[in-house]
Amino acid sequence: MAEGREATDAVAERRVELAYRHTVDDLAAAIRTRAKTTRAGLVRRRLRIFTLVVTAVGFLLSTLGDGLGDTPWQLYLALAFVAFMTVVPRLQARQLHRLSERQGDFRVVVDETGIRLTTAHSSGTLDWHLYPRYVETPELYVLLSADKSAVGVVVLPKRGLSSPEDAGRLRAILDRHLVRADADAAPDTDRTPSRGQAVRRGAGVVGLLLLGLVLFFFAYAAVQKATNPDALPGLQHNNAPVSAIALILGVPAVVGAWWAVRRMKVMRIVTAVLAAAVLLVGGAALYRIGPMLHCWGSDRITQGPDGDYACYDF
Repeated sequence: MAEGREATDAVAERRVELAYRHTVDDLAAAIRTRAKTTRAGLVRRRLRIFTLVVTAVGFLLSTLGDGLGDTPWQLYLALAFVAFMTVVPRLQARQLHRLSERQGDFRVVVDETGIRLTTAHSSGTLDWHLYPRYVETPELYVLLSADKSAVGVVVLPKRGLSSPEDAGRLRAILDRHLVRADADAAPDTDRTPSRGQAVRRGAGVVGLLLLGLVLFFFAYAAVQKATNPDALPGLQHNNAPVSAIALILGVPAVVGAWWAVRRMKVMRIVTAVLAAAVLLVGGAALYRIGPMLHCWGSDRITQGPDGDYACYDF
């Protein structure tokens, strides 16, 4: 009997209790976290980034016309699509929050046997095999179901713990029974990507570098007429603001290429060399655009004999 009591006391000491009420921020963060661990979420995120970049380039090209009337309506539609996809997690979180509010306060006990949830209107026990993966964020523990879409989600806010030490105890229990779905959360695991992952990442890096190179060349070429007054005398359209925006968009593309391979030694070195070459093109464009930037709000510019640019508004 003494041994049985000791075993029971040991289990009780290793359990962790939480008391909380879900917020919209909790649920929105959990939805975004789930999206980062599923293929569908990854596709949506890349589609959103691709649409945003294409839209930004389209707006840049359209500004070379005579006015906003030259901007295709499809660009505004694409921008609305990106905005909608960005706020979708928040909208979903609000819907889930309405359901959660009906349950009232949550009281949760986590131990070696599973998770027991109790609310004002319901109670239940979740075995570990139902949620074999989890992700830790600064505010939450998000448990994910085994299916590819991770339809099932359990959200455990850290603020519901009774003491800061319980966060480590809860993490230890989860690590014993579950697998971390986020690679960055497991520093001791092997982060070496598979061949397929390396190929996909390499293709993404090449795409980002090419995007940066295209934007830098565009910035350089957009002010070509204004920098050649002998060949093209007279007033020229002031494309310096467009070129400056292209430069601003190109820098994150190049930096993102290096960031994607920052933990891969060989690709990191190769990418750094290529990124430096692309940034040199950007530097040349900036050197050409810089003297024109004081005419930012002007419609026309012209270069004088001394090399300075005069600004004109019509």
